[in-house]
Amino acid sequence: MARSIAYLGSPGTYAEAAALTWSKWLLEATKEESLLCPYPSITQTLRATASGETDFVVAPVENSIEGGVTVTLDTLWQLDTLRIQKALVLPISHALMSHSPNLEQIQTIYSHPQALAQCQGWLEKNCPLYSLFPQTLQQKLCNILSKALRLEQFRLSGLPSSIACLS
Repeated sequence: MARSIAYLGSPGTYAEAAALTWSKWLLEATKEESLLCPYPSITQTLRATASGETDFVVAPVENSIEGGVTVTLDTLWQLDTLRIQKALVLPISHALMSHSPNLEQIQTIYSHPQALAQCQGWLEKNCPLYSLFPQTLQQKLCNILSKALRLEQFRLSGLPSSIACLS
């Protein structure tokens, strides 16, 4: 029977990449297959494992730039039956996407708050006067970007002067 692994998010996220890494390790170490189970919040992933709904949880504990992930640490404190089994180090990278041919034309950056924080040094150096708009829902950000890339009318309404920082 496959072991279940709870993780935050949806396919294509770094959380899924971490869960896939754990799944691969689990298969190699124990010969056990696993099933990935996405959840909409870190707290829900941890609670799913604490309640026995899933066998394991892969959750971010620390970010090398932003420090501890407080929602994970706070929830682990509350759910004292969970035990950390393994640490995974997962390098990440970000990309800027826009219709604009150069950075000088950009006025606005949309991104997840975590990506903005992780890119803060680069943004301060290269984009000091831009307006930053945190988007907490990755799907909302992707919708904004998708519309900007597909629809000609957005070129006339100012979105070419916008950029998205994606991870």
